[in-house]
Amino acid sequence: MIKLPEKKQVRTAIYVCILVVLVAFCLGAADAAFFTNKVHKGVKIAGVSVGGKNKSELFKEIDSIVQVLEEKKVSVIYKEKSWAASPSELDVRINRDKTFKAAYKLGRRGNFLQIIVERISLWLRPRNIEPIYDTNSKKFNAFIKKISKDVNRSAEDAKIKIVETRAVVTNSKNGLEVDKKVLIERLVKAYASKSATRVNLPVKIVKPDITEDKLSKTKDVVETMIRNPLIIKYKNLKWVATTQNIKDWIDFKKVRNGDSWSLNIIFNKEELSTYLKELTKDLVIPPKDAEFKIVGDKVEIVPSQDGAEIDLEKAYIDISEACKREDAREVMISMKTVEPKLSTEDAKKMGIKEKVSSYKTFFNPRQYSRVHNIQLLGSELDGKILAPGEVFSFNKTIGPRTAAKGYKEAPAILNGELVPALGGGVCQVATTLFNTVFFGGYEVVERHNHSFFISHYPTGRDATVSYDGPDLKFKNSSPYYVLIKVITTPRSIEISFYSTSEGYKVSYTTIGPNNYKPFQTKIIEDPTLPKGQRKVFDPGESGRDVTVYRYVYKGDKLVRKDKFFSRYVSKKEIVRVGIGPGAGAAPIESTGTANGTNNIAPIINPQALDIQQ
Repeated sequence: MIKLPEKKQVRTAIYVCILVVLVAFCLGAADAAFFTNKVHKGVKIAGVSVGGKNKSELFKEIDSIVQVLEEKKVSVIYKEKSWAASPSELDVRINRDKTFKAAYKLGRRGNFLQIIVERISLWLRPRNIEPIYDTNSKKFNAFIKKISKDVNRSAEDAKIKIVETRAVVTNSKNGLEVDKKVLIERLVKAYASKSATRVNLPVKIVKPDITEDKLSKTKDVVETMIRNPLIIKYKNLKWVATTQNIKDWIDFKKVRNGDSWSLNIIFNKEELSTYLKELTKDLVIPPKDAEFKIVGDKVEIVPSQDGAEIDLEKAYIDISEACKREDAREVMISMKTVEPKLSTEDAKKMGIKEKVSSYKTFFNPRQYSRVHNIQLLGSELDGKILAPGEVFSFNKTIGPRTAAKGYKEAPAILNGELVPALGGGVCQVATTLFNTVFFGGYEVVERHNHSFFISHYPTGRDATVSYDGPDLKFKNSSPYYVLIKVITTPRSIEISFYSTSEGYKVSYTTIGPNNYKPFQTKIIEDPTLPKGQRKVFDPGESGRDVTVYRYVYKGDKLVRKDKFFSRYVSKKEIVRVGIGPGAGAAPIESTGTANGTNNIAPIINPQALDIQQ
């Protein structure tokens, strides 16, 4: 055997390596040039060869794959249950861009040598990739949730039940839970395969937090608690809580300590509190709030009084502990002081000392329903207290005027006419309140005049309210609390504000009435009247404008000036004309004039004169 010299051997080896590298480089360069912007040879998508295709060509291939894969139903199997749906039914679509990128990067990953090796590998052994799906779909998530809902079963902790004189520990049970992450992976993989039509549902066993072995000591404590009655004492009084009482009180609370769960024995506070309150009801002394007593124009404070009741929190703790003892099962309960909501000291700080303003209006005592409503409204308003800066709303304070609250039907203005309505008379109260605010110098936030002029109200200083419409609002613009007091009689209502006087003096100027608008007459045929006789059932009222300016002074300084403009529309005159049998009188004409007077002396229904809003 002829041996080459050692140096010659080395040189030959180097030449061979260089030649191999050059060949590999040339092949790699040729391969790279041939597959520029194309998927490399040997790449398949869902078993379909896509090597040598550019992006647009690959998209066409993917579209043909989509038609097959997205319409194919895949069933999820669990025991005897199954759920089936195709990707298209669940809005799960193949992402063409992501799928192309996954195919395109094969043979282009890593350094030069790794790329060469992977490309050679693809020539020798083709590689299949799965289409990439977008699974962020509401329908897909709902499909997963439905399967989970049908299969999931919560684990059941061991519990303690009281059966007669014994405490019994119930068995715990394992639960089941769908492994959603694995299920999604399996579904996507099945959707990407032409042959896969079913997947097994992955489920996990869920262990209970509390097992039977953790409750042995708790069970013993419960049996101690229900073995004997409990003595409850207060001074020289004594009561016996039976074992049945104790059973009714016992409850359990699941608690966590680090990674471990346990069951704590607690008492049902509601059950125990009800028992103790009934037991000690004769010992309870209700607290009394401080009260404001009106004496003339001044206010005296009736002192508050502390009350007393059982200390439920302390009794709860003491009884819980005593029940866990074998002996000395006695508890001494104690009482605690209950402070009033309004103490004497707090009442003094409110500044409710004297009458600041007052106003009184009158009404017909024969309108019984209206009088009833006014008195009911007055009782709801009486005693209200406004904090400094608080805005009072009539509608919010009084609420809806309904039959359920005791309101009756009485005349009220509707569409320019007086008609029966629940709560009729409310505007008498609102007008009285507005004038109390007016002369007290308080800030008026919202006020509305009536739709037509009512002569028995102060000119331009009336106020109308409706629960679903106009409101009367004012602000307690003083630094002191304001107490509202209401006095009603069968013919009057007086509203007064009590607070600390700031020395305001109020004056006003009334401009008008002017801009009169004559009223119209509405004729109603009345078969109960002799033919031709006319009777004015409801007098008309001309429309007009009135402006009132209010000036609020403190000493010689003007601190507030307000303008209250009222536009009243004309109110129809309602005339009944007789069409019945009888001698009949000549027709009597009644015509509305600009100043609202009649050119004849009408026959007026006596009750109509008493109708007031």
